[in-house]
Amino acid sequence: MSLAKFSVRNPVLVNLVMVGLVCLGVFCLFSMPQELNPQIDFNWVTISIPYPGASPEEVESLIVDPIEAEIHDLDKLDELQSTAGEGLALFLVMFEDMSASEFREVYTDLKSRIDRVDLPEESEDPIVDDFDSGDFLPILTVNMAYTIPEENAQIVADDLEEDLKNISGVARVQVAGLPEREIWIEVDPSRLTAHGLTVLDVVRALQARNLNVPGGTLTYRAKEYAIRSLAEYRSVEEIRETIIRAAPGGKAVRIRDVARVQDRREEPEVLSRLNGEPSITFSLSKKTDANTNDVILAVKETVSRYEDRVPDGISFSFTDDNSVYINRVIAVLRNNAVSGMILISLVLWLFLGPWNAFLATLGIPISFFITFILLNIFGYTINGSTLFALVMVLGIIVDDAIIVIENCHRYRLRGHSAGESAVLGTNEVTTPILSSVGTNIAAFLPLILLPGVMGKFMRITPLTFALALAASVFEAFVILPSHYAEWTRRSRAHKRGEQPFFKKLRRIYGRLLIRTLRRRYWVIGCMVGVLIGAVMILRVLPVDIYADDELDAFKVLIKFPEGTSLYESDRVTRAFEAEALRLSGEDVAGVVTNVGLLQSNNEWLTRTSVSQVIVQLKPREERARMSHELIAVLRERTEHIAGPASVVFEVFAGGPPVGKPISVKVQGRYLKQMKEAALALQDSLRRIPGTLEVADDFPPGKDAIRIEVDEVRAALYGFSARDVALSVRYAFDGVKATTFRDGDEEVGVIVQYDRADRSTVEDVLNVQVVNPGGKTVALRDMVSFSIGPGRTDIKRFDQKRTIMVTGDIDETVTTLDRINNRLLGIFPSIEARYSNVSFEIGGEFTDFMEAFDDVASLFAISLILMFVILGTQFNSYAQPLVILTSVPFAIIGALVGLLISGNPFSLISVFGFVALAGIVVNDAIVMVAFINRRRRTDGSVTNIWRSIVNAGRLRLRPIILTSVTTISGLLPMAIGLGGKSALWSPLANVILFGLLVSTILTLFVIPCFMAALDDIKRERKKARLREPAKSPGTMAHR
Repeated sequence: MSLAKFSVRNPVLVNLVMVGLVCLGVFCLFSMPQELNPQIDFNWVTISIPYPGASPEEVESLIVDPIEAEIHDLDKLDELQSTAGEGLALFLVMFEDMSASEFREVYTDLKSRIDRVDLPEESEDPIVDDFDSGDFLPILTVNMAYTIPEENAQIVADDLEEDLKNISGVARVQVAGLPEREIWIEVDPSRLTAHGLTVLDVVRALQARNLNVPGGTLTYRAKEYAIRSLAEYRSVEEIRETIIRAAPGGKAVRIRDVARVQDRREEPEVLSRLNGEPSITFSLSKKTDANTNDVILAVKETVSRYEDRVPDGISFSFTDDNSVYINRVIAVLRNNAVSGMILISLVLWLFLGPWNAFLATLGIPISFFITFILLNIFGYTINGSTLFALVMVLGIIVDDAIIVIENCHRYRLRGHSAGESAVLGTNEVTTPILSSVGTNIAAFLPLILLPGVMGKFMRITPLTFALALAASVFEAFVILPSHYAEWTRRSRAHKRGEQPFFKKLRRIYGRLLIRTLRRRYWVIGCMVGVLIGAVMILRVLPVDIYADDELDAFKVLIKFPEGTSLYESDRVTRAFEAEALRLSGEDVAGVVTNVGLLQSNNEWLTRTSVSQVIVQLKPREERARMSHELIAVLRERTEHIAGPASVVFEVFAGGPPVGKPISVKVQGRYLKQMKEAALALQDSLRRIPGTLEVADDFPPGKDAIRIEVDEVRAALYGFSARDVALSVRYAFDGVKATTFRDGDEEVGVIVQYDRADRSTVEDVLNVQVVNPGGKTVALRDMVSFSIGPGRTDIKRFDQKRTIMVTGDIDETVTTLDRINNRLLGIFPSIEARYSNVSFEIGGEFTDFMEAFDDVASLFAISLILMFVILGTQFNSYAQPLVILTSVPFAIIGALVGLLISGNPFSLISVFGFVALAGIVVNDAIVMVAFINRRRRTDGSVTNIWRSIVNAGRLRLRPIILTSVTTISGLLPMAIGLGGKSALWSPLANVILFGLLVSTILTLFVIPCFMAALDDIKRERKKARLREPAKSPGTMAHR
């Protein structure tokens, strides 16, 4: 029994199943987490190893080199990046695609290898963490501006931070502008010397006094007790009273005798402001399974409670609110989906009548609800990618219903009952529908194999597309036949013949088709020529790897020369901040400033010589100017500001992280040569029209006092070079000697010289060190020193020293591919001058080319799968090739569509080409299937084209209907009827224009190919008939 017959015989069961699926689908829709982008695992691991007081060269040789040597051969390692900075080593370990369990294994292996490395004793423990999309784009930033004393604001901020961390669904809270509480022990070097002590003695005394040591276990009276030796600090006063040295007569030297002890906040590392007022910012990221809107709502409710009870002078605001972006994306996609459904319904109502139109349209929500159920089962979320896949498939999933209804209606007109028509009509088109849906899925589904971060962001789109199509097949074969049999039995739609318009159109089409068939080779040749010409459009299309929707913000990223103090950076940044505040009004909602912090798409820095100004814009519909227009105004207004080493403007955008439009790795062994080559490259780039913000990431380091220990003289006094170096570090950089626990709070205890005694070179040379014999020696007696420029961060890619040269482009002047092609011509002349230096293009251009190559490979797999499906259906090698000719000819319309709409050639549009390949063959499949069927029934010998013409006229209406409904579903998205999306509009235009052209070609060119195929068969048959028969004698001779 066929599915159609089962459906017709069991209408009650079918309706119950439909209602159950709808209810379950609604439940899944509202219970699934909603987010802007799909939550993905990058398979990235970050490692940070603090090494206080060490120079970049020391960090590179003592930490980076041994760590990289240990982990460079990890299984499935894709890329290894490292940065040796002042007092800190950072690593980004990027792995290939793998399952979660495989990643856990390599993550464990990575941690065990790091533990095996023999790191310097003074370095801190490595911090190893995996990196996910929540780290890349926080869901909300809470800004707390204050005009009250800082101490009072910090109390409120501490409480708020704890409450935010306790909100269900919050993964982490990153705070900027809130210095940590510390116990500062500021040592007076003269008093130390008077008592014959050094700063090392102070550190050791604190560490020896503050103890919590396990002492094993004790079994007493059948119970086991844990033993701990406790001597922990319980108050700051106890720290003051700590004994450093006790004299035999009972006189003791205590901390208070040689130092000032203060309970205070650490020196600020980041200065934050909101609209010019001091502020503290809280950036929140969510857990993977949390609903973004729910978490943000809970955060806002928590902040609202604070607003009711905090003192005057504290105000709160929100930036980077993902719920706004999510709701906007959902609204745009929802509006376009509704608009598309209305257009589809109108088209169907005009061509099929109201009842048939209702039956076809009903399949859309049913298929969507089934898709939501499947997405929920597989653990996916509602996000921009899933919603667009549904919009894209909107006009396609109704094709199955149109073909079934149109064919059932044809049998109804012949006099069959509603039930018979439903069964006969559905069974007749089952194979073509399965084949067309199979080719659609085969075309798009392989894209889930796209590797890299881009593939992970886009993977959900082809999967949702495939699930929706599979759901539409279930609806067309199981639910629709029952509804058609039941609901058309009482209607009069079947008594109405075909519309006069279509009758006339059939006659006109038949005459045109015959004329086309007579000139079939001329038509085929012209189409091949047009295809070659259309490919030339690629030369004039702009290239943009990920033309994403702008979020309502942009950043000004400012870098100063190394060594610039936090407060000097702040002074200059205030000038940028003032100009940004001048933009306030109808376009700008607020300005957030962070001095000492820089977070871009490519790097996150915390140091005194960086800052950022975040310009938060009003929603797009409420402002007159776009982000790039405001950036142009601000760039012009700030060009005169002196002081920064580089200034970069960066637009906030969703989607995966991508590199800069201009990004070149300058690699070599010698930093001086590499820097000179990088400067030469920058000079060449700046001379190319359209380049902006060209800079490198290796500015001159801040001046350093280089202390060379005379090992012979140090040994004579009883010191090692390490003793001398530690004394200098502890005195000037300070050291966290121990931890003081105050309730649930752990407070670091910092030992350092008093600020007044660590401000000049003389202070460095006057550091006193006591040898084992108790003799005090000044540092100047054992060292020599010099002052010179120090190193900045030393960056490495895959164990090679690297300087990155980056820049942006003015897309009104040039394009991404033009700039990078010019770069290829620049490299040889610079490499000839610097033989040990090499160049490698990276960034957005390389990302695009790698992704394009990956998509091309997967597209080849798609074509092979489509050929297998079609070959199986038609039992032919030639006919699948005829059907697949629809693909290259649809590209003509797709390229023209990009050109007309002004959209760039992006990775998203490439996805559109792949999806288009599966869609455009649908009409050709139905056309060829009916040509074959007419040949079996007509059996005509006198008119070799009769089967082609009859099949074309018979399938004219369903072909036009399926194409028009698909175009209607995508038209709102393509033109922005329900809201424009820079991300999805190019893809919609590709499919819309490609399908429009391919429909015309299906009606005329596919018949020409079929006729040409018949010509080939006839010629081969004639050739066999002309071949002389082989005589028996000849056979015997052989």
